[in-house]
Amino acid sequence: MIETLGLVKQFNDFVAVNNLSFTVSPGEIYGLLGPNGSGKSTTMRMLLGLLRPTEGTARIMGHDIRTNIVAAKRVMGYVPEEPVLPERLTAWEYINYVADIWRVPRGSEREQEIEELLVLLDLRDASDDLIETYSKGMSRKTSLVAALIHKPRVLILDEVQAGIDPRGAATIKEILNGLRSRGATILMSTHVLEIAEQMCDRIGIINKGEMIAEGTMEELRVKAVGQSSLEEIFLGLTGGPDMQLIAKFLEDAGAST
Repeated sequence: MIETLGLVKQFNDFVAVNNLSFTVSPGEIYGLLGPNGSGKSTTMRMLLGLLRPTEGTARIMGHDIRTNIVAAKRVMGYVPEEPVLPERLTAWEYINYVADIWRVPRGSEREQEIEELLVLLDLRDASDDLIETYSKGMSRKTSLVAALIHKPRVLILDEVQAGIDPRGAATIKEILNGLRSRGATILMSTHVLEIAEQMCDRIGIINKGEMIAEGTMEELRVKAVGQSSLEEIFLGLTGGPDMQLIAKFLEDAGAST
């Protein structure tokens, strides 16, 4: 379980996250959505212990991130939006290195689990190539395998399906659905609202660091009368495109041709 309790993160005079509280239960995929700069990644970094909250706290499977971050980290897996991987290692070497850090016992069982994940994510044929040769999508899939190798009870995923081919994205979706059915707690952010609408049990929408709406899709539809899709709800709450500016741009572009 993830519980955030009045989280605040302030950088000098800028408040990136303001009094944020929400809960993600075991067996649930929770989508944290918001415009660029809304505080999603900052929130995730606080949960991971990469940033210290200015105020408030959070608990990961009961472990307070302020007082027991090491125990909290032991039960978590994380895939960042832009994975930074050791380019001079192969995927096989890197994943085994991460498995050693997590003290996953060496042996045939560990090797089989890595092999199965690599095959699932279509990485097996490239697993002996240096990571420096990988595309962004391949790097992200490698990061996911590394995040799963110690069987974490909590997964935090920042744009995990961005830049991944449709087959890979569908595979990741099925893996996450399977982990949810086994009781995993999953917090994910994505800018692809269709993914959030299809996969998430509940959704929290934040803007300027504050939670402005939360609930299941049905609950969000009730709150946003007349808006049925997540895109309509999201744009209605956070502000849609400025049609006057778009019209002016198109008019100016037409005049210059």
